[in-house]
Amino acid sequence: AAVIGTGGGALAQSSAKDGYEQTRTEALVGRAQRVLDNQSASLKALEEVRAELARARDTAQGIVSAGSVEARAVQAKIDSLGPKPAEGATEAEDIAARREQLNNELALANRPIREANEALKQANFLIGEFDRRIREKGAEQLLTRLPSPLLPSSWATAIRDTDRLVTRVSSDLSQPPAPESADQDRTSLRIAALFSASLGLLLVFVVMPFVAGRLDRTFESRPPGYRRWHLAVLASLARFALPYVGALLLLLIVPVLGISAQLTDLLAPHAQRIALMMLIAYWLGHVVFAPTAPSRRMLPLSDGEAAQGVWLFLALGVVAAAEDILELFQAELRSLSGATFPVLALPVFVVAGIALWRLATIVRHSAQNAAERDKGDETEALQRIPGFASFLILLLRISAVLPVLVTLAGYLQLAQHLADAMVMTLLILGVALFLYNVILLAIEGLTGGVGEEDEKLPLMPIVVIFMLGLAILPLLALAWGARTTDIAETWRFLSNGIRIGDATLSLNGLVTLVLVFAIGLLATRWIQRLLRETVLPRTRLDIGARSALITGVGYAGFTLAGLIAVSAAGLNLSNLAWIVGALSLGIGFGLQTIVSNFVSGIILLVERPIKEGDWIEVSGYSGTVRKIAVRSTRIETFDRHDVIVPNQDLIANPVKNMTLTSQVGRLIIPVGVAYGSDLEKTREILSDAAANNPSVLSFPAPLILFTGLGESALMFELRCHLRDINTIVVTQSELLFEIYNELGKAGIEIPFPQRDLHLRDIDRLVEAIAGRREARRRDHASAEPEDAERGDRARRPAPPPGGPEPDVDMPEPDGDQD
Repeated sequence: AAVIGTGGGALAQSSAKDGYEQTRTEALVGRAQRVLDNQSASLKALEEVRAELARARDTAQGIVSAGSVEARAVQAKIDSLGPKPAEGATEAEDIAARREQLNNELALANRPIREANEALKQANFLIGEFDRRIREKGAEQLLTRLPSPLLPSSWATAIRDTDRLVTRVSSDLSQPPAPESADQDRTSLRIAALFSASLGLLLVFVVMPFVAGRLDRTFESRPPGYRRWHLAVLASLARFALPYVGALLLLLIVPVLGISAQLTDLLAPHAQRIALMMLIAYWLGHVVFAPTAPSRRMLPLSDGEAAQGVWLFLALGVVAAAEDILELFQAELRSLSGATFPVLALPVFVVAGIALWRLATIVRHSAQNAAERDKGDETEALQRIPGFASFLILLLRISAVLPVLVTLAGYLQLAQHLADAMVMTLLILGVALFLYNVILLAIEGLTGGVGEEDEKLPLMPIVVIFMLGLAILPLLALAWGARTTDIAETWRFLSNGIRIGDATLSLNGLVTLVLVFAIGLLATRWIQRLLRETVLPRTRLDIGARSALITGVGYAGFTLAGLIAVSAAGLNLSNLAWIVGALSLGIGFGLQTIVSNFVSGIILLVERPIKEGDWIEVSGYSGTVRKIAVRSTRIETFDRHDVIVPNQDLIANPVKNMTLTSQVGRLIIPVGVAYGSDLEKTREILSDAAANNPSVLSFPAPLILFTGLGESALMFELRCHLRDINTIVVTQSELLFEIYNELGKAGIEIPFPQRDLHLRDIDRLVEAIAGRREARRRDHASAEPEDAERGDRARRPAPPPGGPEPDVDMPEPDGDQD
């Protein structure tokens, strides 16, 4: 009873505190509803109340997610009483009373969670309403229409306001500093400003080009390799860090000299950001186009086009800075007329449009060069451009024209939004491309190469693209008008995930799955590289055993990385039991060959009846084993043809392996000599030929065998063992050369088969031919004259068209010719 009483007091205190929190939440909800009902509420007021609602929602979400420890403790007591009796059944009175008491305590303990859940749902609804109102307000601002620059009155107003602004700035700058200082102090300040300006200009225009150019030349002069890319990173840092320091030194001139004017006071807080825009554009142009380092160029362009691309990026950076200054004037300088800003913005957008259009032309030329290089047909290549490149070219050209047209229509804020969004998109994509190359280079240095056939990571570029895509999507959304709260809401929705049955699919789980799997693959490749380059060379294993071990480690690491990634993502594999059953059925029917080849590949790697580098004969093909993969084995024939043999054929069919246990092999050369030759001399010549050849082993000793009496020759065989069976063709040729020469010198003839042709009854055949010829002569002589004349005319040549018939006498046929 004391324990229950204490618990009840704690519950009462907790309820009082929660009641206070509930009161604050109700007050916030009431104020939020009043702001929503006020149609004239400003955008700032809507943002402030929405932020408070978001904080209250996060608090309620934390309470709901954490639950109540006291409620879980009471639930444990209820579970200790055993299961609730079925309907119609009874239990002991004391147990029933205790169960009812604990249920009441559980309801009281869960009260804060229920109230927090109600507040959470209410806050979600109100936040959605605030987001809708904020988007409507933003759309109204973007569609605010100002006087068009096409109107002459707009130009007159702009010229008048600009003249007044320039006069005011000139007057402010001509005034001396407010606190008059001594001449010596002014001289010191001028010297300091001059030193700062000189050093800044020196860093920007002398030191940076010299250092970056020297690094690029060194980079181009060295062969490809991991250390070579250190120079590329240093060159990129030099092009960013040195100009940034120089810009800061140049910006110090204004505060050092004590210059104070309305314009300087307005731009001073934003000067560093404006300079950073132009600097990033210049740096990114060198990263993408690399005019001084062609091998590091990301687009297939000439040096002139690459240099032009850098200047176009710099122009876009200047345009972005000019737009930022214009927006600052529009927000702070209330004295300027609304018609002035479209007129001032139009030249900026025209310059931006020219730069974007020219950049689209360069991208198109690059895509055509890439297609021509890949296809080899210039006519077809110029007509084919990859889909992504076509989309990028279209987007660049639309972005070049649309802001100008929108500005001419008077929608200045919409034009500024479109231009800023496109420039920021290019900057984000350029940085992402740079990071993609840097990450792949880092992986290449860590794993010993991404591009080699045996060590490449085919999924790693996809993983890198996926992770970079997730990283830049929020930035792209912000560039095109999304608010940070929209990104936070999207992230919250994706983090909570979608519940399907007992499984929850969320972005956090997906990112964790991909990231852990990628780390597992990297670790596996690093271990394989360590084994291949450091551990296995110190052992006595042959190259085939090393390759099998490295491949086995790769398969095991791949499987382990997948299992760990699934576990880290929180996926319940028991929910996939029905999928596994269906796959098992499919494997039993449709995937028998694939599974058989996979299991055969594992057997080949473990049992090693063949290994990489072996000379084998299988399925009518003879060659060297180059790669044993999961499904098939690649054999390179002596004609340099690649034959892909399924692993099942290597396990189920006979395979002749000439180099399984050793490189030693036997060579048999048959030799025939004429009857009557000196047999001992013949044996001596064959023995000397084998003994003098360095490829023939002395043990087992060469063997000379007299194998038989042929039809026209005495048959011998030279049987010898070679040090390396791979040299069998060359050694056989050398031995035959020597044997033939020595037998010729010794006067021993190598016979060849001779055949005599005998024709029977030749006299009867001649008589039959002569009789047939005489019969044809008689038949010709007895022919009628008309037939002979008709035959003559038929054999005469036809007259030419329109001419007389030629008088040509055809000779009589000769009987002998017939």
